[in-house]
Amino acid sequence: MTWTPDGPYTARLLSPSSRPSARDFAGLDAPDLVWDDARWWRITERTDLHEVHHLEVRENERTVALATLLLTPKAGGLLFYDPPRLVGTAGAMAEPELLEPADQLRWHSLTGALPDARPDHYPSLALATFGSHHGVAHAPGRTPEERRAVMAALPGLLQQAATELDCRSVALLYVGEPDADAVDRAATGAGYTAALMGAEGIHRLTATDWEGYVAGLTSRRRTRLRKELKDYATAGFRTVVRSGPDAIDDDVVALQVAHRAKYGLPGGAERVRRDFDAIREEIGDSCLVLGAERDGDLLGFVLYLRTREALFARTAGFSPEAQGCYLALTYHETVRWAVGNGVSRIHYGLAAYEAKHSRGCELLPRWGWFAFQGGEADIFRELLDLQSHSIERRLERFGIPAAPAVGSRRTPPRTPPGAAR
Repeated sequence: MTWTPDGPYTARLLSPSSRPSARDFAGLDAPDLVWDDARWWRITERTDLHEVHHLEVRENERTVALATLLLTPKAGGLLFYDPPRLVGTAGAMAEPELLEPADQLRWHSLTGALPDARPDHYPSLALATFGSHHGVAHAPGRTPEERRAVMAALPGLLQQAATELDCRSVALLYVGEPDADAVDRAATGAGYTAALMGAEGIHRLTATDWEGYVAGLTSRRRTRLRKELKDYATAGFRTVVRSGPDAIDDDVVALQVAHRAKYGLPGGAERVRRDFDAIREEIGDSCLVLGAERDGDLLGFVLYLRTREALFARTAGFSPEAQGCYLALTYHETVRWAVGNGVSRIHYGLAAYEAKHSRGCELLPRWGWFAFQGGEADIFRELLDLQSHSIERRLERFGIPAAPAVGSRRTPPRTPPGAAR
């Protein structure tokens, strides 16, 4: 089915057998953002936790954008792409302890009702791709204004896709500036609720060698860097760098399994191995693993995916014996390798804001827009306001004013816990 919303764009869901490729759409051919790479889209298609669909956007019979849609049939998808679960789940995208006491009480009252309300909002559809990115690939040569116009059309197109796929909730996730305002105006008019999802940490590097990088730091940052690297060396660690598909070996798998178990993440050895197999087979040539070894044993690692000028942190794992190596390996040793190998940006993803900010990362806000059609939808909307405000408070600690995009800010009702709704 092809839809024609207000404006110059038409859209259609590609058939499940269609696999967008760089040959058919140049926007997927070695883009600057690895999450827009056709090879990465192949990885999302291999998940068994979501159904993957692709949305084609056309203007004057020309394809101007493709987007990944992740459909979650029932609760149990990956948290960052499961809209009903994203709402009201404390952690990386909600920090209720930062709210005022009255709002904390309201949070706990509302979240107590969610287990009964959530099932009514599946199937659920998210416009996003793994990597906590919005997953929209634009045709090459489009101006910033043309790209923003496409982004502004997506809230309406997403709702139509949800109707075709019989979904009861939708979300457009992980959009940053300069697109967020355009998306927000359209989404607010279409009945979505906006929420600040967090901020992506990006370390921009201008130095071309390690000595130049260190010399360019403030005195305080140089002191921290030298101490953390000294502690790393004194503890007996050395950094090993491996690239290509073979960089993900059995030691890396074992550390990732232990990491997931420690933090209560889903999946054991079988799922980890399956996920890493997909990365090896689809995008293995872009893999870079920095490892922390001691006495020949790998005790920690960070897996990056490389484009021409950037590294994208995908996952990490550290053993209990790796105390003290996380910061040195993830930030300083990574930068040491990057400045010597033509890398000008390191994308670290969301959360862990203090560690990133204090080691030179910009924190760039990312927003999401949600619409719920099932019962008790007002609970979801109010919780989104509360958790968005909690993330605002977190980022304000680092001097980042990140109120929701223009047009979305609403003051949530302050109904006392237990009062009639």
